Amino acid sequence: MEDKYLVAKTLLECYAHLDDLYESLTRRSEAAVQSGFYAIFPSEQMRIYERIISLEDRKVGLYNMKYLTEECFRRGKSAALSLLKEKYVNGAPKEELMRRYGVCLRTCYRYVRKGIADFTAELERIGFDKKKILLTFGNEPLFQSMLAKVIRWDDDENGGSAPSAVAAGEVNRRSSPLRHDNTVPVGSGVLARGVPARPFV
Repeated sequence: MEDKYLVAKTLLECYAHLDDLYESLTRRSEAAVQSGFYAIFPSEQMRIYERIISLEDRKVGLYNMKYLTEECFRRGKSAALSLLKEKYVNGAPKEELMRRYGVCLRTCYRYVRKGIADFTAELERIGFDKKKILLTFGNEPLFQSMLAKVIRWDDDENGGSAPSAVAAGEVNRRSSPLRHDNTVPVGSGVLARGVPARPFV
């Protein structure tokens, strides 16, 4: 699967976790505010403020991720995109998708692949290509974790790296910044950790 589709699929995989993570961050932020009332030293207060700002920035990023995903589904009208929405937004299992759309398992998988392509096209129409998604959400731990899983799943589907290529020491088939060691190469354009997320809505 092309990198741009892997990045789009990562957004979809993140969707089911966004609300719970948002609530967890809200509770942690509120706890940090409470602890700030008892901070004595200015340095301690500053650390608490920085923690609160970091948590709130993450919440903005999660909200933007959710909004972006839902906006793509609002704009797209294909049957494959509709099936994809049922799978990732409504959490419908494969059996229900097969029954509802009257398709076999193989066709269901084809619809999912076509849906991911349509979803990626909608992202690009909105102005979120692979690079912008990585710049906007690349520092979010949830996104990083899901991206690593999506890459692993894709490698498993494609049988992993060819032994001859590995033996020859050839460069990994993924172009920067998607790499199997889950690191971002220097100069890849991905923001450094700690840079505040900026809302786009």
